[in-house]
Amino acid sequence: TPQNPMRRATALLANACLVLTDDVFTPRDNIVAANSEGKCHLANLFLHSMADADGSAQPIDVEAVPGVPRAYTAVMDYNMAGFDVEATAVPRGSCQVTRMSTSAIMVDPGSYVVSEIFVEPTAGSSSGTPESYAVNVSRLKGQDIELDSLSVRGSYLVPPWKPSVKTYSVNLNLDEDFVRIDYRKLDNGQTVELSAGLEAATAQLATGRRLGLSADGTSPEQLPAMGQVQRSTSTLMTTIDVGHERLVRLEVTSADSSVTGRYYLTVRRPSCPEERRFFDGQAKICTDICNEGFYGSTATGRCSRCMDRRCAVCEPGQGCSLCLDGFELQNGGCVPHGQGSGMDALKKVEDGLVGYERKHEVLVVGAVIVLAIGLCACVFFTYGTHSGGMLRLRKPRLLGGEDDEDEMSNFGYYEDSSRG
Repeated sequence: TPQNPMRRATALLANACLVLTDDVFTPRDNIVAANSEGKCHLANLFLHSMADADGSAQPIDVEAVPGVPRAYTAVMDYNMAGFDVEATAVPRGSCQVTRMSTSAIMVDPGSYVVSEIFVEPTAGSSSGTPESYAVNVSRLKGQDIELDSLSVRGSYLVPPWKPSVKTYSVNLNLDEDFVRIDYRKLDNGQTVELSAGLEAATAQLATGRRLGLSADGTSPEQLPAMGQVQRSTSTLMTTIDVGHERLVRLEVTSADSSVTGRYYLTVRRPSCPEERRFFDGQAKICTDICNEGFYGSTATGRCSRCMDRRCAVCEPGQGCSLCLDGFELQNGGCVPHGQGSGMDALKKVEDGLVGYERKHEVLVVGAVIVLAIGLCACVFFTYGTHSGGMLRLRKPRLLGGEDDEDEMSNFGYYEDSSRG
């Protein structure tokens, strides 16, 4: 079993003949100048993962071990199989780095190695005696479900953040419309997903100023360390209304996808005081009267915009009651000045056209009916004229005349000549 890495690093430096101050080396070009006597020092220490198939390599953060001179630690992600070391010494030309591995160093998951770096004066130089440095490099196992850091902007956490603690109460500032969660992964291979429950109204909360917060709402100890490039900060976000609380869950899946863990954040946002019960989202203050174009919503406790952006005053679920300059009120809406009468005239013309169309529809239907009746009569008359056996009547005359007997003797029925 390998011994404790911290103890191993200390043992490697036990014979160092010169004790230096605890200079913190960041991964990229954080050069520490040589002391006034011009003795050799390590100037630049840089670790990176092995290059992948595309030739890309990921940086590995390097941190000093507190209280141990010339001892440093670095943590590889689970998906990093090995690492390379780059270092330079100063003063240049009189000092050099020796006995440093020039090939990739492999590390098993959950294990570590200690890489030694020696700085020595060049031949003929009088820059002092050789010095040794040790970097303890460990590799994550891939089953970590804890985050490296977590904070919520414009709030404070109860209890204070600790990776092993999974449940928190988050007291959000009143002027924060969004729940912005800044976090940094412990392993870049982890996946983090956010889900949020429904909002619920909360009891009245104090809205006094909170001390100890920076301009962006984070406490000084939550700010990211300088020079970290391996693990950057990410942000997840959801919304919350004034005077409500919401349960937010962060689900963390390990780099090897075998384990899942959760963080629970109960986020509370205070209400506006009764005398200023509406929150102005633009000014970020509580008010009793909303600005032009907005109305106070009792459902959300904030100033909401009117549906018609030309309204100066409106009521929820109703139209405008007052328009902005340059507009006039018409039928619950706002139209540009001078267009109201034109709209009425256009409406009348439209109504006239509709009435005209309906009258012509009636006339056309009536004409069709009359034409159909006439056509039927004509067909009936034509049929009667050409049909056989029709009774032929002589022209009627008055009785009692001198020719009545002759006329009566000639009155009779005639048959069709075809019958003879």
